[in-house]
Amino acid sequence: MFIRLLFVFNLILIGTTIRSTLIAQSPAPPCKSTVTGTLEVVPLVSKVYGDKRFLRVWLPAGYSEQQSATKRYPVLYLFDGQDLFDRCTTRPGEEEWHVDEIMTGLVDQKAVQPLIVVGIDNSGPGHREEEYSRYSAMADAPQKLSAFMNAEVVSLIDRRFRTISDRTHRGVGGASLGSLAALTLLLDLPDTFGLGLLESTSLQNGNGRALQETSLIVQGPLRVSIGVGTTEVPPSEAADHGFPYFDDAFVAMNRTLAENMKKSLMNHPEVQLTVQQGGQHQDRYWSERFGPAMRFLFPPSALASR
Repeated sequence: MFIRLLFVFNLILIGTTIRSTLIAQSPAPPCKSTVTGTLEVVPLVSKVYGDKRFLRVWLPAGYSEQQSATKRYPVLYLFDGQDLFDRCTTRPGEEEWHVDEIMTGLVDQKAVQPLIVVGIDNSGPGHREEEYSRYSAMADAPQKLSAFMNAEVVSLIDRRFRTISDRTHRGVGGASLGSLAALTLLLDLPDTFGLGLLESTSLQNGNGRALQETSLIVQGPLRVSIGVGTTEVPPSEAADHGFPYFDDAFVAMNRTLAENMKKSLMNHPEVQLTVQQGGQHQDRYWSERFGPAMRFLFPPSALASR
């Protein structure tokens, strides 16, 4: 079932990629960046994965001004960094999340704390799934992910930027397999990440073991925002591939995840569950849910009470 489900998700992506490829065969003008605000692209040579990738660091307005020289900021780490800030860097078949525009508006409205957002590029086709999956062919995938994030990514960002370096002000998130990677870190590094953004999490991973592992959490996050659509896989496609009840079951799994999070042994996290009517397994829906999730995870009051 899990293999067939991945097949359907891949069909959706392949169809879009083919259309993009056909369009790309015609000469096109150079892509014009859509970045709003300040985005620093930081190269990272990973000893854990043995490769080089980029961290895309969005800084809030005023970060570099003299009056803010001693100010420190919360941080949100997001997987699939290529897709977050600029249409020119999005992967084939994907859309920009518009994180920079959304965050600029929220900060200007004082609806959220001014914060740093770090997009972590994935390792590219053929490797993303084995890195992000909790039960991939790479048996030590969760351990590698934790080491990569803790020893390489977070430590670099904390050294280079003015961060508030505690779990109360440090979040992690993503969508689909990127959300599964974020869930792995919330479970395995609870002292590092206290805030979570989980969008359309691949809870079917490992034949459901990803969800089963949340049934008893000792130390949970402080706040977690969970989002899911009611039509993650269009009904006709789900029926064609032999699982016509997938969407109802997938929503139910996310409800279970939310309840499991609330029952953490040592604390009772605040949990926001958003079930978006008509929401599909696509970037545009994750982008639509991003703003409300930020309001919940990084409210101005949380910084004021520090």
